[in-house]
Amino acid sequence: MYTSDFVTSRWLSSPHLQTLGAAAPLFAPPRSHVETTTDDLRIPLDPERKHVLHARAWWATTTERRPVVVVIHGIGGSTESRYVLRASVALHRRGYHVVRLNLRGAGTSIPDVPSLYHAGLTSDVGVVVRELLADPRADGVSILGFSGGGSIALKLAGEWGTDVPSGVRSIVSISAPLDYTKVGPWMDSIGRLPYRFHVLRGLSEGARAFARHHPMLAHYRPADVKRMSSFRYYDGTIIAPMHGFANVDAYYEAARSGPWLPRIEVPTLLLHAEDDPMVPSFSVKPWLADASRAVRVAMSTQGGHIGWVSGLDEASWITSWATSRALTFLDATTTRAS
Repeated sequence: MYTSDFVTSRWLSSPHLQTLGAAAPLFAPPRSHVETTTDDLRIPLDPERKHVLHARAWWATTTERRPVVVVIHGIGGSTESRYVLRASVALHRRGYHVVRLNLRGAGTSIPDVPSLYHAGLTSDVGVVVRELLADPRADGVSILGFSGGGSIALKLAGEWGTDVPSGVRSIVSISAPLDYTKVGPWMDSIGRLPYRFHVLRGLSEGARAFARHHPMLAHYRPADVKRMSSFRYYDGTIIAPMHGFANVDAYYEAARSGPWLPRIEVPTLLLHAEDDPMVPSFSVKPWLADASRAVRVAMSTQGGHIGWVSGLDEASWITSWATSRALTFLDATTTRAS
Protein backbone atom coordinates (compact mmCIF):
# COMPACT_ATOMS: atom_id res chain seq x y z
CA MET A 1 0.00 0.00 0.00
CA TYR A 2 1.40 3.35 -1.06
CA THR A 3 -0.06 6.62 0.12
CA SER A 4 0.86 10.28 -0.02
CA ASP A 5 -1.71 11.74 2.34
CA PHE A 6 0.74 13.45 4.68
CA VAL A 7 0.19 17.19 4.43
CA THR A 8 2.07 19.93 6.24
CA SER A 9 2.50 23.67 6.03
CA ARG A 10 4.72 24.96 3.25
CA TRP A 11 7.21 26.36 5.75
CA LEU A 12 7.53 22.90 7.31
CA SER A 13 7.73 20.98 4.04
CA SER A 14 11.52 20.88 3.79
CA PRO A 15 12.79 17.34 4.40
CA HIS A 16 15.63 18.82 6.43
CA LEU A 17 13.25 20.67 8.74
CA GLN A 18 11.16 17.53 9.05
CA THR A 19 14.24 15.49 9.97
CA LEU A 20 15.39 18.11 12.44
CA GLY A 21 12.01 17.71 14.14
CA ALA A 22 12.89 14.14 15.14
CA ALA A 23 15.67 15.46 17.39
CA ALA A 24 13.87 18.59 18.59
CA PRO A 25 13.31 18.74 22.38
CA LEU A 26 9.57 19.43 22.12
CA PHE A 27 7.08 17.23 24.03
CA ALA A 28 9.72 14.60 24.81
CA PRO A 29 7.89 13.80 26.96
CA PRO A 30 5.12 16.41 27.42
CA ARG A 31 4.62 17.77 30.92
CA SER A 32 1.48 15.69 31.38
CA HIS A 33 3.59 12.54 31.10
CA VAL A 34 6.64 13.48 33.15
CA GLU A 35 5.27 11.94 36.37
CA THR A 36 4.59 8.55 34.77
CA THR A 37 6.39 5.86 36.76
CA THR A 38 9.35 4.38 34.92
CA ASP A 39 10.48 0.82 35.62
CA ASP A 40 14.18 0.20 34.85
CA LEU A 41 14.55 -3.32 33.45
CA ARG A 42 17.66 -5.50 33.33
CA ILE A 43 17.31 -8.33 30.82
CA PRO A 44 20.03 -11.01 31.01
CA LEU A 45 21.94 -12.03 27.89
CA ASP A 46 23.39 -15.15 29.55
CA PRO A 47 22.28 -17.59 32.26
CA GLU A 48 24.88 -16.24 34.71
CA ARG A 49 23.52 -12.70 34.22
CA LYS A 50 27.05 -11.51 33.59
CA HIS A 51 25.80 -9.39 30.72
CA VAL A 52 22.44 -7.62 30.69
CA LEU A 53 20.51 -5.31 28.42
CA HIS A 54 18.93 -2.13 29.78
CA ALA A 55 15.36 -1.08 29.07
CA ARG A 56 12.84 1.34 30.54
CA ALA A 57 9.17 0.42 30.86
CA TRP A 58 5.96 2.36 31.22
CA TRP A 59 3.35 -0.17 32.30
CA ALA A 60 -0.19 0.77 31.32
CA THR A 61 -1.57 -0.97 34.40
CA THR A 62 -0.21 -3.09 37.24
CA THR A 63 -3.18 -5.46 37.33
CA GLU A 64 -4.21 -6.18 33.72
CA ARG A 65 -2.52 -8.06 30.93
CA ARG A 66 -1.96 -5.75 27.98
CA PRO A 67 -0.04 -5.94 24.69
CA VAL A 68 3.60 -4.90 25.03
CA VAL A 69 5.34 -2.75 22.41
CA VAL A 70 9.14 -2.79 22.39
CA VAL A 71 10.43 0.53 21.01
CA ILE A 72 13.93 0.47 19.48
CA HIS A 73 15.98 3.59 18.79
CA GLY A 74 18.04 4.31 15.69
CA ILE A 75 21.81 4.22 15.18
CA GLY A 76 23.48 6.55 17.67
CA GLY A 77 20.30 6.88 19.75
CA SER A 78 19.03 5.51 23.05
CA THR A 79 15.91 5.11 25.17
CA GLU A 80 16.02 8.87 25.72
CA SER A 81 15.99 9.89 22.06
CA ARG A 82 13.22 12.44 21.55
CA TYR A 83 11.41 10.51 18.79
CA VAL A 84 11.46 7.38 20.98
CA LEU A 85 9.96 9.24 23.92
CA ARG A 86 7.20 10.86 21.87
CA ALA A 87 6.14 7.60 20.23
CA SER A 88 6.24 5.86 23.62
CA VAL A 89 3.93 8.50 25.08
CA ALA A 90 1.44 7.90 22.25
CA LEU A 91 1.59 4.14 22.79
CA HIS A 92 1.20 4.43 26.55
CA ARG A 93 -1.77 6.77 26.22
CA ARG A 94 -3.34 4.20 23.89
CA GLY A 95 -3.19 1.60 26.65
CA TYR A 96 -0.09 -0.38 25.71
CA HIS A 97 2.71 -1.50 27.98
CA VAL A 98 5.75 0.24 26.47
CA VAL A 99 9.33 -0.99 26.81
CA ARG A 100 12.06 1.29 25.47
CA LEU A 101 15.15 -0.77 24.73
CA ASN A 102 18.77 0.34 24.78
CA LEU A 103 20.65 -1.69 22.21
CA ARG A 104 23.87 -3.04 23.71
CA GLY A 105 26.34 -0.21 24.28
CA ALA A 106 23.66 2.48 24.02
CA GLY A 107 22.52 4.73 26.85
CA THR A 108 23.09 3.30 30.30
CA SER A 109 23.95 -0.22 29.12
CA ILE A 110 27.69 0.16 28.49
CA PRO A 111 29.00 -1.23 31.83
CA ASP A 112 26.91 -4.40 31.46
CA VAL A 113 27.45 -5.56 27.87
CA PRO A 114 30.28 -7.48 26.13
CA SER A 115 30.34 -5.35 22.97
CA LEU A 116 28.75 -2.46 21.14
CA TYR A 117 25.75 -3.29 18.93
CA HIS A 118 25.99 -3.45 15.18
CA ALA A 119 23.35 -2.64 12.57
CA GLY A 120 22.43 -6.28 11.97
CA LEU A 121 22.55 -7.61 15.54
CA THR A 122 19.12 -9.15 15.94
CA SER A 123 19.80 -11.70 18.68
CA ASP A 124 19.49 -9.19 21.54
CA VAL A 125 16.04 -8.08 20.42
CA GLY A 126 15.03 -11.72 20.21
CA VAL A 127 16.14 -12.21 23.82
CA VAL A 128 14.10 -9.21 24.94
CA VAL A 129 10.99 -10.39 23.08
CA ARG A 130 11.15 -13.83 24.68
CA GLU A 131 11.74 -12.35 28.13
CA LEU A 132 8.69 -10.12 27.79
CA LEU A 133 6.51 -12.90 26.39
CA ALA A 134 7.11 -14.74 29.68
CA ASP A 135 6.03 -11.71 31.73
CA PRO A 136 2.54 -12.24 33.25
CA ARG A 137 1.66 -8.64 32.38
CA ALA A 138 2.16 -9.25 28.65
CA ASP A 139 -0.68 -10.09 26.29
CA GLY A 140 1.60 -10.55 23.29
CA VAL A 141 4.56 -8.48 22.10
CA SER A 142 5.04 -6.17 19.12
CA ILE A 143 8.12 -4.23 17.99
CA LEU A 144 8.29 -0.61 16.82
CA GLY A 145 11.72 0.28 15.44
CA PHE A 146 13.04 3.61 14.22
CA SER A 147 15.65 3.93 11.48
CA GLY A 148 18.43 1.42 12.28
CA GLY A 149 16.23 -0.07 15.00
CA GLY A 150 13.51 -0.60 12.42
CA SER A 151 15.97 -2.38 10.14
CA ILE A 152 16.99 -4.69 12.98
CA ALA A 153 13.32 -5.49 13.64
CA LEU A 154 12.70 -6.31 9.97
CA LYS A 155 15.79 -8.50 9.76
CA LEU A 156 14.77 -10.34 12.93
CA ALA A 157 11.29 -10.97 11.52
CA GLY A 158 12.86 -12.36 8.35
CA GLU A 159 15.20 -14.59 10.33
CA TRP A 160 12.22 -15.96 12.26
CA GLY A 161 10.45 -16.79 9.01
CA THR A 162 7.70 -19.26 9.82
CA ASP A 163 9.20 -19.92 13.26
CA VAL A 164 7.76 -16.76 14.84
CA PRO A 165 7.67 -17.02 18.65
CA SER A 166 4.14 -17.60 19.88
CA GLY A 167 2.74 -14.30 21.12
CA VAL A 168 4.62 -12.03 18.71
CA ARG A 169 1.89 -9.90 17.16
CA SER A 170 3.44 -7.45 14.71
CA ILE A 171 6.40 -5.36 13.55
CA VAL A 172 6.48 -1.67 12.63
CA SER A 173 9.52 -0.03 11.06
CA ILE A 174 9.82 3.72 10.56
CA SER A 175 12.41 5.25 8.20
CA ALA A 176 14.44 2.03 8.19
CA PRO A 177 17.58 1.64 6.05
CA LEU A 178 17.14 -1.64 4.17
CA ASP A 179 20.52 -1.63 2.42
CA TYR A 180 23.66 -0.39 4.18
CA THR A 181 25.74 -0.99 1.05
CA LYS A 182 23.90 2.03 -0.39
CA VAL A 183 23.07 4.02 2.75
CA GLY A 184 26.63 3.87 4.11
CA PRO A 185 28.24 5.67 1.15
CA TRP A 186 25.25 8.03 0.92
CA MET A 187 25.69 9.11 4.53
CA ASP A 188 29.43 9.60 3.99
CA SER A 189 28.85 12.00 1.08
CA ILE A 190 29.50 15.72 1.55
CA GLY A 191 25.79 16.60 1.37
CA ARG A 192 25.02 14.48 4.44
CA LEU A 193 27.66 16.14 6.65
CA PRO A 194 25.27 17.61 9.29
CA TYR A 195 23.48 14.28 9.71
CA ARG A 196 26.75 12.35 9.77
CA PHE A 197 28.14 14.65 12.46
CA HIS A 198 25.04 14.22 14.62
CA VAL A 199 24.94 10.42 14.45
CA LEU A 200 28.70 9.93 14.74
CA ARG A 201 28.76 12.13 17.83
CA GLY A 202 26.45 9.70 19.59
CA LEU A 203 28.38 6.67 18.34
CA SER A 204 31.77 8.11 19.31
CA GLU A 205 30.58 8.93 22.83
CA GLY A 206 29.45 5.32 23.23
CA ALA A 207 32.70 3.94 21.79
CA ARG A 208 34.85 6.02 24.14
CA ALA A 209 32.74 5.02 27.14
CA PHE A 210 32.94 1.35 26.16
CA ALA A 211 36.74 1.54 25.92
CA ARG A 212 36.92 3.07 29.40
CA HIS A 213 34.71 0.39 30.94
CA HIS A 214 36.07 -2.55 28.95
CA PRO A 215 39.68 -1.85 27.91
CA MET A 216 40.32 -5.55 27.25
CA LEU A 217 37.30 -5.85 24.94
CA ALA A 218 37.82 -2.67 22.92
CA HIS A 219 40.10 -3.46 19.97
CA TYR A 220 40.75 0.22 19.36
CA ARG A 221 42.24 3.21 21.13
CA PRO A 222 40.21 6.20 22.37
CA ALA A 223 42.43 8.31 20.11
CA ASP A 224 41.09 6.39 17.12
CA VAL A 225 37.57 7.47 18.03
CA LYS A 226 38.53 11.14 18.16
CA ARG A 227 39.62 11.07 14.52
CA MET A 228 36.33 9.57 13.38
CA SER A 229 34.84 11.52 10.48
CA SER A 230 32.94 8.93 8.45
CA PHE A 231 30.76 5.89 9.01
CA ARG A 232 33.19 3.81 7.02
CA TYR A 233 35.99 4.77 9.39
CA TYR A 234 33.87 4.08 12.48
CA ASP A 235 32.60 0.76 11.17
CA GLY A 236 36.01 -0.31 9.89
CA THR A 237 37.90 0.67 13.05
CA ILE A 238 35.39 -0.35 15.71
CA ILE A 239 32.41 -2.42 14.61
CA ALA A 240 33.74 -4.80 11.94
CA PRO A 241 36.74 -6.00 14.02
CA MET A 242 34.66 -6.21 17.22
CA HIS A 243 32.13 -8.56 15.60
CA GLY A 244 34.45 -10.56 13.37
CA PHE A 245 33.47 -9.17 9.97
CA ALA A 246 36.22 -9.43 7.35
CA ASN A 247 35.85 -5.77 6.40
CA VAL A 248 33.36 -2.92 6.21
CA ASP A 249 31.82 -4.13 2.95
CA ALA A 250 31.21 -7.58 4.40
CA TYR A 251 29.59 -5.96 7.44
CA TYR A 252 27.28 -3.76 5.36
CA GLU A 253 26.29 -6.76 3.24
CA ALA A 254 25.50 -8.91 6.28
CA ALA A 255 23.59 -6.17 8.14
CA ARG A 256 21.07 -5.50 5.36
CA SER A 257 17.42 -6.19 6.16
CA GLY A 258 16.17 -5.84 2.57
CA PRO A 259 17.02 -9.42 1.56
CA TRP A 260 14.98 -10.72 4.50
CA LEU A 261 11.68 -9.07 3.53
CA PRO A 262 10.47 -12.05 1.43
CA ARG A 263 10.73 -14.34 4.46
CA ILE A 264 8.68 -12.25 6.89
CA GLU A 265 5.54 -14.00 8.14
CA VAL A 266 4.54 -11.80 11.09
CA PRO A 267 2.25 -8.85 10.20
CA THR A 268 4.58 -5.96 9.38
CA LEU A 269 4.15 -2.28 8.52
CA LEU A 270 6.98 -0.40 6.80
CA LEU A 271 6.69 3.40 6.84
CA HIS A 272 8.94 5.66 4.80
CA ALA A 273 9.06 9.10 3.16
CA GLU A 274 10.09 9.63 -0.45
CA ASP A 275 12.14 12.69 0.54
CA ASP A 276 14.04 11.05 3.42
CA PRO A 277 17.47 12.78 3.31
CA MET A 278 19.24 10.08 5.36
CA VAL A 279 17.74 6.88 3.92
CA PRO A 280 16.99 7.73 0.27
CA SER A 281 14.07 6.00 -1.36
CA PHE A 282 16.31 4.56 -4.09
CA SER A 283 17.88 2.38 -1.40
CA VAL A 284 14.48 1.18 -0.16
CA LYS A 285 12.19 0.68 -3.16
CA PRO A 286 14.09 -2.12 -4.93
CA TRP A 287 13.51 -4.42 -1.95
CA LEU A 288 9.77 -3.84 -1.68
CA ALA A 289 8.73 -5.67 -4.85
CA ASP A 290 9.76 -9.02 -3.41
CA ALA A 291 8.51 -8.42 0.14
CA SER A 292 6.17 -11.07 1.48
CA ARG A 293 2.41 -10.54 1.63
CA ALA A 294 2.77 -10.03 5.39
CA VAL A 295 4.55 -6.72 4.75
CA ARG A 296 2.44 -3.60 4.19
CA VAL A 297 4.11 -0.42 2.96
CA ALA A 298 2.99 3.16 3.49
CA MET A 299 5.20 5.70 1.76
CA SER A 300 4.51 9.42 1.83
CA THR A 301 5.94 11.95 -0.60
CA GLN A 302 7.08 14.19 2.26
CA GLY A 303 8.11 13.65 5.87
CA GLY A 304 11.90 13.51 5.99
CA HIS A 305 13.61 11.03 8.30
CA ILE A 306 11.41 10.17 11.32
CA GLY A 307 9.73 13.54 10.79
CA TRP A 308 6.14 13.93 9.57
CA VAL A 309 5.58 17.04 11.71
CA SER A 310 2.40 18.86 10.67
CA GLY A 311 2.35 21.68 13.23
CA LEU A 312 3.73 23.00 16.49
CA ASP A 313 1.01 21.73 18.81
CA GLU A 314 1.46 18.70 21.06
CA ALA A 315 -0.78 16.40 19.02
CA SER A 316 1.27 17.04 15.86
CA TRP A 317 4.42 15.82 17.60
CA ILE A 318 3.04 12.99 19.72
CA THR A 319 0.78 11.49 17.06
CA SER A 320 2.56 12.29 13.82
CA TRP A 321 1.60 10.78 10.47
CA ALA A 322 3.84 7.77 11.09
CA THR A 323 2.87 7.28 14.71
CA SER A 324 -0.83 7.47 13.88
CA ARG A 325 -0.45 4.76 11.26
CA ALA A 326 1.62 2.67 13.60
CA LEU A 327 -1.08 2.90 16.26
CA THR A 328 -3.83 1.90 13.83
CA PHE A 329 -1.78 -1.07 12.64
CA LEU A 330 -0.88 -2.18 16.17
CA ASP A 331 -4.52 -1.91 17.26
CA ALA A 332 -5.49 -4.18 14.37
CA THR A 333 -2.79 -6.78 14.97
CA THR A 334 -2.66 -7.05 18.76
CA THR A 335 -5.06 -8.83 21.09
CA ARG A 336 -6.22 -6.10 23.42
CA ALA A 337 -7.12 -7.01 27.00
CA SER A 338 -10.67 -6.16 27.97
